[in-house]
Amino acid sequence: MVRIDTSEWTRSGIPLERTSIERGCEFWSKTLWPEAATQTKWTCTTVIDLERYNVIWTTPSNDSLDSMPLSGRNGAGANVWIQDGSIWIYLAHSGAYDEEARLLKLGCVRITPGGVDLCSAGELRQELRLAEGTIVVSAGDFRATLWFAGELLYVETESECACPLDVAFGTWRDRARTGLSLDMWNTSQTLSPDEVEVDGQTICCWHRNAAYSHAFSTAARKQGFEPSVVPDVIGNRTFGVAISIASPERAAVDCGRVQWQAWDGTAWTRRLASLRRHVIAIRLVAGRSVDIASCVGEVRAALDSSAIESARIAERARWDEFWNRSHVFINSNASERDPGFRVGQNYQLFRYMLACNRDGELPLLFNGGIFTVDNHVGRIMGNNNDELPIDTRGPSTPDFRRWMFCGFMSQNQRWLGWPTLAAGDVDLLAPSLRFYRERSMLAAARARIHGAEGVVYPEPMNVCGLCCVHPRPDGLCGAEHLTFHFSMMLEHAWMGLLANETLGVDIDRDVGWMIGTVLFYDSFYRDQARLRTGSELGPDGKLVIYPANGLEYAVDATDPIEVVAGLRRVTEALLRLPDLSTSQRVRLHAILVAVPALPMGEREGKRSLLPARTVGKVYNRWEPIEHYAAWPYRLVGVTQPETLQLARDTWDTIPSERAILCKQDYSWMANVVNMAACGWTDEAKRRAIYKLGNVDAPQSRFPAFFGPGHDWLPDHNWGGAGMTGIQEMLLAPEPRPDGKLYLLPAWPREWDVRFKLHAPGQTIIEAEVHSGKLKSLVVTPEIRMKDVVVCGPFTGP
Repeated sequence: MVRIDTSEWTRSGIPLERTSIERGCEFWSKTLWPEAATQTKWTCTTVIDLERYNVIWTTPSNDSLDSMPLSGRNGAGANVWIQDGSIWIYLAHSGAYDEEARLLKLGCVRITPGGVDLCSAGELRQELRLAEGTIVVSAGDFRATLWFAGELLYVETESECACPLDVAFGTWRDRARTGLSLDMWNTSQTLSPDEVEVDGQTICCWHRNAAYSHAFSTAARKQGFEPSVVPDVIGNRTFGVAISIASPERAAVDCGRVQWQAWDGTAWTRRLASLRRHVIAIRLVAGRSVDIASCVGEVRAALDSSAIESARIAERARWDEFWNRSHVFINSNASERDPGFRVGQNYQLFRYMLACNRDGELPLLFNGGIFTVDNHVGRIMGNNNDELPIDTRGPSTPDFRRWMFCGFMSQNQRWLGWPTLAAGDVDLLAPSLRFYRERSMLAAARARIHGAEGVVYPEPMNVCGLCCVHPRPDGLCGAEHLTFHFSMMLEHAWMGLLANETLGVDIDRDVGWMIGTVLFYDSFYRDQARLRTGSELGPDGKLVIYPANGLEYAVDATDPIEVVAGLRRVTEALLRLPDLSTSQRVRLHAILVAVPALPMGEREGKRSLLPARTVGKVYNRWEPIEHYAAWPYRLVGVTQPETLQLARDTWDTIPSERAILCKQDYSWMANVVNMAACGWTDEAKRRAIYKLGNVDAPQSRFPAFFGPGHDWLPDHNWGGAGMTGIQEMLLAPEPRPDGKLYLLPAWPREWDVRFKLHAPGQTIIEAEVHSGKLKSLVVTPEIRMKDVVVCGPFTGP
């Protein structure tokens, strides 16, 4: 008999504790929330495992660096922590770009309950509840629950005894500031302070960018473009917050200078009368068609009790849907100190962090996403193996991040997309595809400047798609290790094509720019060869890809391996699309025939893949470039068993002066997935523990705030690379709808796991490994079971 004890589950409609749930049972959500009885179905095993991964703190934090993320949707989120007797909240949105194309925070909220000691030993408890997407803070009989309904943040407090509440909003952008003189602008701008309006019920703070600025138009023309081809993402963009409080009285608001965290600014504080229950609604907003008055009306209406309950029900249904798309639970019954448990926990925590951008307008940034905080002096070290603290070279605010003006460095940004495929997170991938689609007109104009067809995107782009690092008058990057580094547009096209085959993502509006990436390489390099030799192709009838960059490693290179592999895979996938015209199909087939072979040679007496056919100059030795052929393009490695030794020999023979750098694991480095692609279980496990365990040199209290690594904290390309590595250790599918599905190609027998992942052919794999044996396997649709290849020592269910 299954016993479900619900006695402690609800109070004022808020779920509390869950006890005595037998594994494997299912129940309707009326057990948790009667109002949602017909809307949501929960699987107990998923809920139980997620609860084990909840993050619980019982002491206050030192400062904002020790904050906890709270994810909303559409790009909204917050950092939450307890310090100096207050609940602190940094508000953020992935669309909050200013005139200089910098992603900024929205501001700070500080909530201080009167007569409550949030710092008392043994009293405080701060818990991130993953299944519900909430943070619950309690101390004595005081309790605060923070949760998002889309871009609307609710803070609900309750206590047995009535208590007053101080609610303060602070900003560090309270004065006019001089912008930085950037490569892209070649000038500095005077930026206005945030605007603030206050009345007895609402505090509003926002920043509105100027209309399409002269500096922006000038920057476009200096790169060879008419401003009309550049998407106007910045002009008239408005971002900010509207805060409203349910209160029977309209209390006065005090305004004064403050010194909070590492910054000085202005705060507006409202003192709420003593009540047993307080409700605060905070509307986060960012976009180009924002009406502040509408936001004020919306946030006031959100305080209606029926509106709150409707929002709660809807948001819990969304979290239920999110967590049931996929999961990876590792050693979920083990101690929290167990390395496998820690890897599994941080996989889920980082996916939760990414969830803030479900259906977001713009991709999250690799160097911190929206959860950046102040650089507290002396607290954040360098590359996690650097003993020196990071210096911001000036006062720090929460707006700071390293590589701030590199914008969307494409090789880093890919890690915001790749984990979403196996996880089934279509709404998290959508912003990345939209980014390329909406900048395709600019990319086509850039290709025309170079006499080429199709589209070309530089490696470093700002939010509008302009080159943002040493831009040249022809729209390319002036840094020689990046000038001809275009291969990430191929990789993002490949990602989108695989998303179509894996998740059924509609790419009808993307096919144009995807084909354009291939057309550019074909037309541009045929023209380059003709100018040099009088012939479009080499003596072997193949395209000669020169001059090129091989990632950031090879300068003045010929046939870089990631370009060759990408051209082949992208063209093959495009040819599988059913709705190509005859002329498109003929052209793509001709391009495929002309793609050169993977560069190959001999190292240490072994046949090995090479970075490129020729390399004129070496720049960045951090790049294990050869293994792009193994992943993401899967031309060699576990999915092509006859090439597995080639992939392994290639790794083993990387020259020592490169190996000392490119075989490390922090930040964007892809070596967990590279080890999985080689079928090296022990190496994959060791590196996964470092990558996702985050125990060697954690810089922050929250376990999935990785980094800063090469970039900044929380390092999103670190987390994305780690998630993808775990997925590949569990499941390595051949990249076509009817390909083989290699199960557990690099999974350690000593790690129990239960997972649900997605694969090409719109296939779902659900499996459980316990005590070194494959205990269960469910493949949907069933016809794909015949394509499963169980790897290594595992026996079937």
